[in-house]
Amino acid sequence: MTSRKDRALNRLIFAMALLEALYLFGAFRLAGLFPVIGADFRALYAAAQAARENGFAAIYDPDRTLPYQEALCRTASSETSCVFIPMVFLPAFVLLALPLTALPPALAFATWSGISLLLVLLALRPLLRAFPAPERGRLLAVMLLSYPILMNLLWGQVNAWLLLGLARFQIHREARADLRSGLWLGWLLLKPQTLILLLPGLALAGQWAALAGFGVSVCLILALSLALSGPQGLWEWWGWISGFARPDRPLAPAVVGAETMMNWRAVGVWLQGTLPAWILWPGIGAATILTAIPVLIAWRKAGKEEAREDDRLMLATWTATLTTSWHVHPHTAMILMPSLLRAIHKGIVPRGLWLSWGLIPATLPFLVILLDALRVPLPEGGVVSFLAGRIYMILHLVMYGWAIRPFLSSGRHP
Repeated sequence: MTSRKDRALNRLIFAMALLEALYLFGAFRLAGLFPVIGADFRALYAAAQAARENGFAAIYDPDRTLPYQEALCRTASSETSCVFIPMVFLPAFVLLALPLTALPPALAFATWSGISLLLVLLALRPLLRAFPAPERGRLLAVMLLSYPILMNLLWGQVNAWLLLGLARFQIHREARADLRSGLWLGWLLLKPQTLILLLPGLALAGQWAALAGFGVSVCLILALSLALSGPQGLWEWWGWISGFARPDRPLAPAVVGAETMMNWRAVGVWLQGTLPAWILWPGIGAATILTAIPVLIAWRKAGKEEAREDDRLMLATWTATLTTSWHVHPHTAMILMPSLLRAIHKGIVPRGLWLSWGLIPATLPFLVILLDALRVPLPEGGVVSFLAGRIYMILHLVMYGWAIRPFLSSGRHP
């Protein structure tokens, strides 16, 4: 029976790989590069071009970066509209794309995509060694074909760098190299909202060496950013970040898409108009708090030594983070992969649950194409991302409940 299931899974993996390759090829053919495909990379690449020509203080100025973005969009068509995407990363991280400005835009995007895949392999390879060879290959294939990886390649996102930093954090943490593990957490400053539960959890567990390592990373990244763009550059960066965090999304609302996220905020945006705001948003806030509190209780119960090794705790932390963070799109679910692989190895999550996480959302683009071909009425724009956000939120809450339950029972540690 197991052999038949494995053979069926192998066929499904092959079919998914073929479909995703065709999907990416078709997307490039139909939409062209940079207006839609590679849009997130376009913002980073244009900022790097502006930094090279005008200095790093220019990377947050729309008047200086928009012309570079418009030039990239025109590589698809001279009449293509170009939605402005602001630079939301610290100046130090723009250095990642600066060498790519020596390449033509299409080659730069291809190089960025290749680097992203390499980073994913470097991040996951040490974690996969714990599995037998046949299972190792299937797990890697499922992760590579998952919706977050597909969307990262499609948009040219930065999540592969977060994945590498987080994987190395967990590996060094298990090896008792606390200071070194904290140093790797600096990569998560690319998206600081991913740290909202981990940092207080480390403090509650008394993991001061890891926090010290993180502090060193933060100081180095901020010092480099300050040297590159000056105080004004950092202030403008904060302006964009705080603007995106506001509920009314006044800055570039077309690129935020809060309704497609996989968090409680997305539920609130989705339900706007069906309930009075004075009921809806306090309810969303309560749900967010009630999701976060059990994780912090679990860190406190786990204590300094035991928290270092607990795969349940890490799975609970990241699933809760992806559900409670104010700004978290489905492609950011890549950061769950290290703790998910550990949980699979320890038997914490059932086979069907992690296969659902890896494969069900990845079928959504093809399902929508099929429904469109059958003339089934669909909402305009973003339906794939919207459905992926709902599915991931449900799966993450299920995984969260699975992982956190033992911590909330009697006793100090499960």
